[in-house]
Amino acid sequence: MILKLRRVKSHDFIRIFAEESDFLKNGSNAAVKILRMRILPILGMIIVFITSISVLYLGEPVGLSDNGDFRRVLITNNIEYINDTDCHYLFKENYRMILPNGAGVPEAIGAAWRTRNEEVYRSPHFLIIKLSKEINIIANAISGKPLSNYDIKYMAFIYCFMLSLAAGVIFTFFSDNKLRVQVAVFVLFIFIFCDAGYLLYFNSFYGEPLQYTALMMLVAFGMLIYKRPSVPKVIGFFVSLYFFAGAKLANIPYSMIVALLSILIVMMRRDIRFRLAVVLSALVCVISIVGLYMSIPDWMSRDTTYQAVFFGITKSGDDPAADLRELGVDEKYAVLSGTNAYMDGDEHPIDLATDEFAESFYNRVEKTDIAFFYLRHPLRFIKELCMAIENSAYIRPPSVGNSRTVLMELTERFSVWSRLRVTLRFLYEPWVIFAAFMIITGYMIFINIFYIHNHRIESPEKKYMICALDILILGLWINLVLPILTNGEADLAKHMFLFVNCIDILFMVCTVAAVTLPVRQMLKAVAAAAILTGLFYIHLPQTTIDFGTLGGRTLKWNITKRYEDGTMLIVSKKCVAYMPFDETTNNWESSELRAWLNSAFLTEFTDEEKARIELTDNLIPLTYSSRMRAESGDHAHYWNYTRSLVNDLADTSYRVNVTDRVFLPTLDMMEQQVPGETYWILCPYTSNDSMQRFMNYDGFILHTDTAKEMGVKAVMRIRVK
Repeated sequence: MILKLRRVKSHDFIRIFAEESDFLKNGSNAAVKILRMRILPILGMIIVFITSISVLYLGEPVGLSDNGDFRRVLITNNIEYINDTDCHYLFKENYRMILPNGAGVPEAIGAAWRTRNEEVYRSPHFLIIKLSKEINIIANAISGKPLSNYDIKYMAFIYCFMLSLAAGVIFTFFSDNKLRVQVAVFVLFIFIFCDAGYLLYFNSFYGEPLQYTALMMLVAFGMLIYKRPSVPKVIGFFVSLYFFAGAKLANIPYSMIVALLSILIVMMRRDIRFRLAVVLSALVCVISIVGLYMSIPDWMSRDTTYQAVFFGITKSGDDPAADLRELGVDEKYAVLSGTNAYMDGDEHPIDLATDEFAESFYNRVEKTDIAFFYLRHPLRFIKELCMAIENSAYIRPPSVGNSRTVLMELTERFSVWSRLRVTLRFLYEPWVIFAAFMIITGYMIFINIFYIHNHRIESPEKKYMICALDILILGLWINLVLPILTNGEADLAKHMFLFVNCIDILFMVCTVAAVTLPVRQMLKAVAAAAILTGLFYIHLPQTTIDFGTLGGRTLKWNITKRYEDGTMLIVSKKCVAYMPFDETTNNWESSELRAWLNSAFLTEFTDEEKARIELTDNLIPLTYSSRMRAESGDHAHYWNYTRSLVNDLADTSYRVNVTDRVFLPTLDMMEQQVPGETYWILCPYTSNDSMQRFMNYDGFILHTDTAKEMGVKAVMRIRVK
């Protein structure tokens, strides 16, 4: 009996131990699941918020300077510059709110919510600004600062919170996937969407930060609806869509399409309450977006139409008069070709403020006329789209500064993705983009036709996913086409921001999809991307010669051009020095760099080498303030940062002839130059007297203060022996 009892107890112990082990194991698995499903997404959201704040404020605060767009926002929201000196080139952190004299905290809070002159410009963007004004007033009251002080960082905090919230939702969506997929999503989100190129917008009054965060919230709510559809998520989706539409009024056409297609969310659940909520939310959203469209002010519609025609259609054609006749406009206005709406009045050869011009142009041309014009001239439209794609290389606009103290200083803080996407040239190479878009679009058309014709989609989730992909493809095409149709080539790099955002989302989707593949196939995908990137860096070797000496070493030169008179144009293979252009001015004739190149630089050249150097005449662009010295031209040189377009309209810009023995690379030489070094070029930034343009190491043409030290490549025309 004792033995039997002991045996029973032994069996019971083993059974109980096994049950306890299973319980602990199941409990451990449950804990891990909770950790992955709940805690890790929240932790990821916190990391995104901290990263965003750190990028903007760890060290000297950075943001974006004003390019002229702030004015309408500041006026409407009763905010003004404390000091507007260099506001177009320096990031401004502090502003002043216009409050009633002697206002206390309650009165100031009420006044901060009011706007003025909303006929100038209306946008849900103003709700974010008003909220940031309220936070500023409360913070000022606590800290003892004047109530009217406006610190832009509080608005940046709101955007950082919105981005981190979207990130947390996206991380939650992938929380039940494999660990490597979760890690990939987290790393890619931080790496791509917390890049300074995106976050710098948060410290600005542009509409892009609301557009960016609203789009990410839209994606996040779309994912939530796919996984567990509910009424609050549907409402969140359509509210995000409204903010996205109003952030930039050019988003309205795409937002209308998204709103109408999104009614298909009703198929995710069968209960009447859910379906009614979807239909009502979509209806309210559509009505609100139509209201945004109706509120677009006349001045904005007129300006963009002017840009689309005179800085788009006629600028890109060979016969502006014929283009205007086709649009139903008097050909006498062909003299406006190549001008934009924001030039000073005396730069326009015709007064644009007259009733005659309004009747002859603004009342005759609509955006639909521009669209039909390009439909009749598809090759010209494709050329314009290629130019738009080239202008999508940078995330942040390369025409505005990031520093509070240094004119046109571009921060490198947490900009790895910004630099890498420029290196990955297939992301902004026109033929690659067109090929990829055509393949993806063709595939989606096939999928839609196949499933609709054969009624093969049983699950609502699959229908929802196909609809989501349709919306993404439509977004890529619309956001590529719309900037050209609505605003021509004016400020094109900034207007391509949404296109860049969509491309980066597509890139992340493709990368995450590659991570889910078996290791061997994933490595093949990485190798294919590396090979595709490498193809763009294959260059035919240039013919070089040895000529002259500097610092005891023989200089090597690339032969750029040969002339019939037996001379040739040569450019130093490497930078010959690193020095400022000048301490105070971008006037080439009086610059310190010109003096050095034509004197001290030639010290070690032999007399025979010096004798072979020809005097060369160059027509050099002038700044707008120096236009009275111009020997030719009738407008300032327009800014473009791509090598293929940097010389655009230079022949008709304000220019003066200067004769040199040694000079800098000129605009017409840029397209032939191989990227790799950063150096000055012979072109001032014409909107400012103390900034000069330079070739960046990535092959794009930027501008900076002349006192900054930069590489110097020498150019000269020499006689062949």
